Amino acid sequence: MIRPTLFRKFLIASLLLALVPLLAATLFLFSGLEQVRDRLALEIGSSAEQQAAESLQMRARQVADTVSDYLHRREDDLRFLSRFATDRKVLLSFWMQQRSEVWEQRASAPNQLREVRKLVPIYRSFALLDADGQEQMVLKDGRFLPPAELRNVTKPTATEFKSETYFQEIKQLQPNEIHVTHLTGFHVNKQQQLAGASEPEHALGKRYEGVVRFGLPLHGQDGRFTGAFVISMDHRHLMEFSQHIDPGPHFSTVFPSYKSGNYAFLFDDEGWIITHPKLWDIRGVNQQGELLPPYSSNSGSKAIEAGNIPFNLDHAGFIHPNYPKASAFVRKQQSGVVELTNVGGARKIMAYAPILYDTGPYKKHGVFGGITIGYQVDQFQKQASAGSLLITRKLKEYRQQSGLFIALAAIVAGLAAWLLARGITRPLQRLSEGARRLANGETGNRVVVKGRDELAELALSFNAMVAELEQRKANLIATLEQLQESRQAILDERNFKESILESISSAITTFAPDGSLTSRNSTLDRFLGHHWPLGSHYATIFKGWEPIPARIELAFTEGSGYGRAPLQLEQNGIIQHFDVGIFPIGEHAEHGLTVTLRDETIREELREETVRLERLASLGKLAAGISHEIRNPLTGISLLLDDLHDRAQLGEKDREMLTKAMAEIERMERLISALLTFAAPPRSRFAPGDPGEAAEDVVMLMQRPCQRQGVTLTLERTPLPDCQIDAEKIRQALLNLLKNALEALPLGGTISITINHDAHDALITVCDSGHGIPSQDLPLIFEPFFTRKGAGTGLGLSITRQIIEEHGGVITVTSEPVQGTSFMIRLPLLQADQETVST
Repeated sequence: MIRPTLFRKFLIASLLLALVPLLAATLFLFSGLEQVRDRLALEIGSSAEQQAAESLQMRARQVADTVSDYLHRREDDLRFLSRFATDRKVLLSFWMQQRSEVWEQRASAPNQLREVRKLVPIYRSFALLDADGQEQMVLKDGRFLPPAELRNVTKPTATEFKSETYFQEIKQLQPNEIHVTHLTGFHVNKQQQLAGASEPEHALGKRYEGVVRFGLPLHGQDGRFTGAFVISMDHRHLMEFSQHIDPGPHFSTVFPSYKSGNYAFLFDDEGWIITHPKLWDIRGVNQQGELLPPYSSNSGSKAIEAGNIPFNLDHAGFIHPNYPKASAFVRKQQSGVVELTNVGGARKIMAYAPILYDTGPYKKHGVFGGITIGYQVDQFQKQASAGSLLITRKLKEYRQQSGLFIALAAIVAGLAAWLLARGITRPLQRLSEGARRLANGETGNRVVVKGRDELAELALSFNAMVAELEQRKANLIATLEQLQESRQAILDERNFKESILESISSAITTFAPDGSLTSRNSTLDRFLGHHWPLGSHYATIFKGWEPIPARIELAFTEGSGYGRAPLQLEQNGIIQHFDVGIFPIGEHAEHGLTVTLRDETIREELREETVRLERLASLGKLAAGISHEIRNPLTGISLLLDDLHDRAQLGEKDREMLTKAMAEIERMERLISALLTFAAPPRSRFAPGDPGEAAEDVVMLMQRPCQRQGVTLTLERTPLPDCQIDAEKIRQALLNLLKNALEALPLGGTISITINHDAHDALITVCDSGHGIPSQDLPLIFEPFFTRKGAGTGLGLSITRQIIEEHGGVITVTSEPVQGTSFMIRLPLLQADQETVST
């Protein structure tokens, strides 16, 4: 009898599976045909896409060359007109002759559009300026402006668009050099352009009215700058270069479809779009002359909905990364093609080319900007679709012919697989069930497989393994019980140590010899403001905490601790004091280092405050004593000098000298009075009141001196709950601040007082637009006798702080050079229970 071994079973099954290679070959053939079809379709599509891309790129370069030539012709016009800058007849004739066609849509009837072609002047205006920036003559929109409408364009706010600096730029040029501005105009938002229309191509709303200015300096025969001549090119003629480009079969259009993605636009050398079917994408300023920020990932939903988001390619990477790449290539004077998706969701290819131009500020990159022409990718697939359909139809016919043969082969293969599985899976299923019971812990079961083949022998080996596992399981359980007891003891010890470390107010950390963090308590995270995971390097953890990293490195290098040393650290304008300790782990730090940090800031602040109070107390006693001793002799001297001054026999020069001496004595009297006020201030009389009323009194008092000095003094206040104040002293403190601010504005400026409150304090802010306080003087301005004014006493701000602190408040100062100074006073508000007691 032939033994039914597993080898013989697989031999019989392999004979039945002889058809499998045929099936595999058929599938391989089908797959190969599918790949050929896909490759042919891809090559057809790629060829069409490449041809279209090359065509778009060539057209972009042609438009870029045309724009470049157009800009150079504007320079020629400027040089020609500058020779006739004062001849109004020539200027008017030139303005009327220099026209170019504009092709646009207009309404022939309600909701009906018609195409209009008309000649429009190239220039919006000609302007002649004198050496001080005053317009001497302006021809704008075909008429010469009367003198009342002429402006001085020295200040940007006085220019047409509230922010232009072209006169300052022209004034810096050498003879015959030309300055060319970037596109400037008031921004047109989405609602203004659409005016109820659904798409830009159907809109008849507001137009974008911008200019590019070309300016030439004028010099006299002696080479001295005498003024400038400026011509302003109408933005509509720039729009003509890109507005009518249709990259599709029609070649041109009066207005392109934005949704299709088939349109062109210009952008300048800074990445700003300067022509586009969506006017709200074009750079522009608001009515205050401020350049609107570009559309970015941080733009708010309201700004996006309103269309207050001009487009800058350098900031459009969040839409598609190829936008800033195209802008960067253009600045390198390179042309090319990229694939991207626009804001409207259209997937397209975009050809770009640089507009070569190097006049004025465009010398930086040698380009005026770039032209892009986009074409929707879906258009390229139409040509590939026809070929793909033909190949697909042929493949379908072939599959139908081969279907019956493959079906028969599948039936035979299925029968063979069933026979093979029936002979193998039954024993294997019993082994699987035994293994599952064994995995569930049922080690007492045995597997029974009838027969004499390899599976039966496998079952016998499995049963022997089960018996062995039963014995090992018993041994393992005993070992696990011992390990559990040891683990619990280790966890208890670790938790005890961690509790001790977390209860310590100092930061305690340890570092391995390679500088990586091995342990730390939560106090370190609080000091550093960041949670550092184990394994972080000390140089990263203590970055900005110099010289701690250098001290740790020195300790590792020398193999010894650094000991304890103080550390003063300034973060966000706040000075903190720490006690830093570095100690080795092991005799020579072979196991690492322990670093400790203890916050000494409060202790150091208390020490400094004690020193300051002691110094002020000593200064007050000294000032009071000196003032009493000096005042009486000064009074006698003043009376004697006054008597001498009134004697008739004195000469004019003698009288003048006596007058100056009496003025100096009077100044010493004021200084002594200030010293006495500082040393022994009058007792405050506190009562519930509104600090805003005291501020109104001070503003009324200082209004006339401010007007004489050309300073604008304003007060903004909101109703305040009552504070416990001495109104007279609050007036004195505010008067000191206003006098200091007025002295910082010798040539005029602004002083503003703002009064409001938060939940706990009244807030009084005094701001000026003066020259500011040097940063090295800011820590000293409240010190007695500190002054940078030759005639000052240096006590005004000291007395002011003394008054505010007497009221339980705080005064702080911020100052920036040239931008001005701001003092903030915080006075505590009366709480409800305090008001009841006061009443």
